[in-house]
Amino acid sequence: MKKHIRLLTAILALVMILPSIVSCAETKGTDVVTTAPEAATEAPSAETTVVIEETTQYEPDDLEEKYNFDEVVTFFIWSDHRMKEFFSEDGGNTIDHAIYNRNIKVSERLGITIDFVQEKGSLDFYKEWNKKAENDWNSDNAYDIYSGYSRAVPLLAINGMTANLLDYDTFSVEKPWWPEALTTECTIKDKLLFCTGDIATSLLWFMDAVLYNKELYNAYYNGQQTPMDMVDANEWTFEKLFNLTKEIYTPAADGSAENASYGISVYETDIDAFQTAAGITSLEKTEDGGLRISEKWDSQRCADACEMVGNFLLSQGVYHGDDKETRRIFFNEQSIFHVDRVLIMAGQDNADTGKVEFACGIVPVPKFEATQEDYQTNLGNSFSIYAVNNNSKLADIAVTTLEAMGSENYRSVTPAVFEVTMKQRYADDAQSSRMYDILRGTVSFDMGRLFSAHFSNYTSKSFRVTTLSTNPSGFLTLVEARSKGIKKSLETLMKAFED
Repeated sequence: MKKHIRLLTAILALVMILPSIVSCAETKGTDVVTTAPEAATEAPSAETTVVIEETTQYEPDDLEEKYNFDEVVTFFIWSDHRMKEFFSEDGGNTIDHAIYNRNIKVSERLGITIDFVQEKGSLDFYKEWNKKAENDWNSDNAYDIYSGYSRAVPLLAINGMTANLLDYDTFSVEKPWWPEALTTECTIKDKLLFCTGDIATSLLWFMDAVLYNKELYNAYYNGQQTPMDMVDANEWTFEKLFNLTKEIYTPAADGSAENASYGISVYETDIDAFQTAAGITSLEKTEDGGLRISEKWDSQRCADACEMVGNFLLSQGVYHGDDKETRRIFFNEQSIFHVDRVLIMAGQDNADTGKVEFACGIVPVPKFEATQEDYQTNLGNSFSIYAVNNNSKLADIAVTTLEAMGSENYRSVTPAVFEVTMKQRYADDAQSSRMYDILRGTVSFDMGRLFSAHFSNYTSKSFRVTTLSTNPSGFLTLVEARSKGIKKSLETLMKAFED
């Protein structure tokens, strides 16, 4: 049974003027949940809710002030996403409040009812999620908008199921809620078949970064520059991070690796962030707007970066493993530094391992070389990508809905997540806030990562696999062995954008 969350327009109109609450709790499984008005509950306390006021600093959209489409716009979403994004009850939490009001405002502005249909679609389930989307596309087209796992929706685009957003006047690609990196890197042959940005709160939470325990750092490096100082001085490089951490090791009394103390803990999936930080994507644009294997990826420079990271991981001061174990070590203050997604600053997605309860600094994953123009921020895979069903009879309204949601998120939800939750609650000084600005401003979209499943994961995992192997110098050999298969998959991919 499908699971639906419906925002009823008539009720929402009343919510804006009456002290009632529409309850639409996010749950998993196959239950059917619909919204219903409830009696007003205790007002959110000032301690848990921060009101985000719109100011002139936010650029307006180009949509009309009011529409009256009088339609139901149906989103097909993934139920097992990790961070709150699609709907929420107005329970007092700042982010919940912002998402709740976002849906109300968009529904009222467009004169639509928003219907969320959800099925599991994370890493272990996205193939089944895609199959449900394909079955619908081949039958009654009940879904107008797809929003799923970052590696799922691009596969729908390859199968010819998603609309070219650039064909619609209401989609303003130049607006700040659509990242410039997305539109430049993901527009292929003048087609933009999916999007993400401010519309996806998950994008903010899944930025990769280097975190560090300020107290432990000061104890070990008293008087030295902090990592944030190094970022500001353009001195934050692989070499700096590796030299700071690779020799710091205190064995455990019981001799176990999990109870020892280290210079740094690294979530192995986020080793990918070092490739991105070096300014290297696996695929790159051609002059005619197509895609090819990146010259930077198939290069000695990338091989050198890979070997450097691989040798670093073999150092005694480095603990690397799965997310739960590496986070436990950092939370227990057994490592000074930690490489992971910024979501752990909020204590999310790791209830069984704890959360950051000490003064914690945050910086970008360092540059490979100081001569690089800028830092580059990798995204963990579990963020949402949105697309419009090109068979939907409401495709034009669906595109307008995406634009309205992206615009509203930019003005209200992103400030709630980023300015309040991250930069104020989880950052304890202005310098830390600036680090978040750098992360968000340098987000990178590698088409080899987004289309990873189409390339048998070769374009996303080759760097990581080599660094974790017994031969971290073998990157170019691995790429050469896989290049024929990658090129063949590229030909198939390009057909989706040329038809």
